[in-house]
Amino acid sequence: MKKPADIGIFPDAEAAASALADFGKSFILPCSDLTAGEIARVAGEGAWMRPLARKYAGAMELYRRWAEESVPRMIKSARYVINQGQYDLLVHRMGTDLLRTWRDRFADMRVRLSFGAAFRAVDLLSMAINEAEACRSSSIDSFLHVPLEGSTLKPLKLCIDQLLDKDFSVEIPASISVGYVATEEQYVLFQEAISALAARAGVSPIVYAYFCGEA
Repeated sequence: MKKPADIGIFPDAEAAASALADFGKSFILPCSDLTAGEIARVAGEGAWMRPLARKYAGAMELYRRWAEESVPRMIKSARYVINQGQYDLLVHRMGTDLLRTWRDRFADMRVRLSFGAAFRAVDLLSMAINEAEACRSSSIDSFLHVPLEGSTLKPLKLCIDQLLDKDFSVEIPASISVGYVATEEQYVLFQEAISALAARAGVSPIVYAYFCGEA
């Protein structure tokens, strides 16, 4: 399995689907032997958290504690998920819980965790859980959301409107990060676009995350 060195920006949806389909032909899900506790610990050391940790004292400790409590709950809840709607609710519950935990901890400080960053954290945990042989629930593999970041959003800049059945144009800036995803509406819209692309390519949406280097 080889990932393109530089995916770039796809000229249209057809080109994006073709490239993703080619990648999917040789895609094999990475597997790990991590336990739930190890997943939580590794997540707390993730690159996305480092800027917040440097800026806000206690940020990394707060997230690690939240992950330690939340990963076992996510694993247990995933066993009962049987459709996309149920999985979406699980992600929503965990993402809003992280936002609430953050606001409670930093209530008297001007410390903001964006909607996009919180849900990206949950989606990264879900990917790690799905890779862990001792923790994964194979039934949710096709329901997983793609962590949103410049690497997963920028390639869709020119073709996102082709992927969405909407009456308005969706703008993706030339320079984009997870902070751009400020609302749940945006998050859902981007996930819908990625799901539509994956359907055209004949792969599960989460394969797109690995294609973009989110592994």
